Amino acid sequence: MQALPSILLFAAICSVVCGIQHPDWHKVDISPDPEHIVKIGVALRQQNVDLLTETALSVSDPDSPSYGKYLSMDEITEIVSATPTTIKAVTNWLLDNKAISIDLVNNRDFIFAALPLSSLESMVNVKMHHFENIHDGRVITRSSQTYSIPSYLSEHIDLITGISSFPMESRRKSHKPSPPTHDSSSNAPSLISVLSRGGPNVAVKFTPICKNGQITKTTPPCSESPPTVSHTLISFTSASPAISEHFNYTEVPTCSNINNAIVCEITNLTVVYYHNYNVHVTQIYSDGSESETSSWKWPVVSTPPVVPQTISQMYRVPPNYVIENPKVTQAVVEFEQQYFSTSDLQLFFEEMGIPGANTPVTVIGPNNQTDAGGEANLDIQYIMAVAPGAPTTFWSIYANSSVEIDDILKWAVAMSNTTNPPLVNSISYGMSENNVDKYLGDGYLARSDIEFRKLAGRGITIIIADGDTGAGDLGALPMGNPTCTTLHPDWPSQSPWVTAIGTTYITPWAEPICYKSIDCDGLPLGEVSTSMDNGLFWTTGGGFSNTQSQPSYQSSFVSSYLSNPSLLPPSSVFNASGRGYPDAVAIGHNCMVCIEGEFIPVDGTSASAPIFAGIVSLLNDVRMKNGKGPLGFLNPLLYKIAQNTPQAFYDVTVGYNRCGAYDWIPTCCEFGYHAGVGWDAIGGLGTPNFEILAKEVLNY
Repeated sequence: MQALPSILLFAAICSVVCGIQHPDWHKVDISPDPEHIVKIGVALRQQNVDLLTETALSVSDPDSPSYGKYLSMDEITEIVSATPTTIKAVTNWLLDNKAISIDLVNNRDFIFAALPLSSLESMVNVKMHHFENIHDGRVITRSSQTYSIPSYLSEHIDLITGISSFPMESRRKSHKPSPPTHDSSSNAPSLISVLSRGGPNVAVKFTPICKNGQITKTTPPCSESPPTVSHTLISFTSASPAISEHFNYTEVPTCSNINNAIVCEITNLTVVYYHNYNVHVTQIYSDGSESETSSWKWPVVSTPPVVPQTISQMYRVPPNYVIENPKVTQAVVEFEQQYFSTSDLQLFFEEMGIPGANTPVTVIGPNNQTDAGGEANLDIQYIMAVAPGAPTTFWSIYANSSVEIDDILKWAVAMSNTTNPPLVNSISYGMSENNVDKYLGDGYLARSDIEFRKLAGRGITIIIADGDTGAGDLGALPMGNPTCTTLHPDWPSQSPWVTAIGTTYITPWAEPICYKSIDCDGLPLGEVSTSMDNGLFWTTGGGFSNTQSQPSYQSSFVSSYLSNPSLLPPSSVFNASGRGYPDAVAIGHNCMVCIEGEFIPVDGTSASAPIFAGIVSLLNDVRMKNGKGPLGFLNPLLYKIAQNTPQAFYDVTVGYNRCGAYDWIPTCCEFGYHAGVGWDAIGGLGTPNFEILAKEVLNY
């Protein structure tokens, strides 16, 4: 387990770098009201962090005599509470600067305060301004300067939030496509996406190119430069040498103007389930001539829709399993103004035939049901469908806008200061590890890690979706990274104190030989990792931390994986001594979700996390029925079970996560991590076999 990063480094200086101006936020000329009340968080220097680490590991290690002897909130406070001197010094400093409220949390290691803007400016030596988001016009009040604190306080404060940390767009938001670029020497259509969603149909989206090689700006396409594009020829050929398959469709495209560009789409192109196809697109002009052909660079595959019963069957959960113990609690955690709809949830239960549909949901924080979101509906529907009957909490962290920061630290602090927090918690949010401290504040990552340890000591399970943009967390700054020079891991997936979950899809073509010489149509259903190289339109995360050392609980598994160079990228682009993730994977493609009364297929590690969390709740129920406590921090036990009983997990041996996709636009690195036998940095330990795990968890 890694030693704590050097959050004490700035104890000797009076200035703490805590923010950077985000390129999506521009300063507004209008000055903010000096009496405007600003809310900040002050992370106090904690005591006995080494003891906390030792304790959290001890109660989570199945080989330890302390296994399962979790601490209470008050016992955690006795370990980590800031000293009376620290509390007094920081409180007096806030009072001297006209704070109107000062709230010390139960663990006595964090203060939330509110004070007039003018007082805050003088207190930390910044100038606050209004900033407007260039995408949606929302306005916030922040400082583009780094804040500073008096030198005598540097030994008492780790981090201050809410001053110069800029909100950012989530990588899960939609983005308007940029106007296409095109080589005018070719008249081949410019392909935007080729994908399949929720059935045996493929959709092709492209920018039409006129016969003279120019990009059209009108509909019908090329009416300004005849001949027009009248039809489109789409050819499908098998991507597997094991089968010979070829067929064509000739269709009239549906075209529209999107962001000053003409985009055409052809849908409902029926293909055979589970087959990987190469796709080629040719335009047919009104004079009967044809354009050059564009070929999609990746295969495309179509698979059936997934419902909760699919998951139960794949993971060997007994049919109609209902949790009846009110202590088997679980939660989904939401940010970015993501809310769920109770009517959608009820309809989902009814239409899916899920028992335990009358289980109430406890809501903490805001939940505007008139503005329900896909992420929140997905999370609540699938965690409750997999673990029906479990008392479930919808924990919503307030945000000023839908582009607000994913303030996972704020949630973790709130959890640590709750007497009886939910036992299993699913989080489908995050960002690139290298950008955390840069955009959220120096020390944010380290402090979050300490909060995760506190929760581990309490016996709390944290499940994290490991990102949807491949090994490099590809995408726009700051949520992702635009280059492949280094494979940047996803945060907080890379924390050794959380259980990171990647994604699979269901197929009988689940062995490497299926993509070489064997027709696998008749084989039993298995799973492969989601990736563009395996036919999907996005790629699951996975890799190695550049800041967190490899924990001992996974060292033998990771060493075995690293011993096979053919599965790895060059050593220069990743940290082989870092914490490897994911820990496990679960289904996350074509999951049918009820949104505004309609059922639509949804993809993402955002689906896999609540599904896996639901499985953990079922395992907690099994343990509690047998007089044992909850599983708590899972990883030491998961790896031990995998070592002793490998059949407790379905080993996913097909996958490669070099690619990502940003709003369906493919982005690929030259290298990523290949799946292999045993743990690997795309499929983890594999998918859960509940039937075996339910027996194994009773042995500890």
